[in-house]
Amino acid sequence: MKHLLIIDTSILAIWLEVPGMENCGPDHDRWDKKRVAQKIQSEIDEKTTTFVLPLASIIETGNHIAHARHSRKERGDALADLMRKSADQQTPWAAFSDQTVLS
Repeated sequence: MKHLLIIDTSILAIWLEVPGMENCGPDHDRWDKKRVAQKIQSEIDEKTTTFVLPLASIIETGNHIAHARHSRKERGDALADLMRKSADQQTPWAAFSDQTVLS
């Protein structure tokens, strides 16, 4: 069975290690770099998951990177790499440009 993993801003910022964005979620369901990395790796290993990087997540994460106190270049480069993979539909990424791609 195919799955979609739509990566929101909070998870993307944690995954990219944007300064000041180290975790998210309530205390009983906290997401941090380790948990995000494990989830993403397990989805990659399944080989049935397509990752979607919505435009809103790209814009919002870019804004968080632009306002970070340090590591802007490195985090920006990491975001750009994910954007290229998504635009090129490099496995497991999908371009979020056409609704039919996701059905």
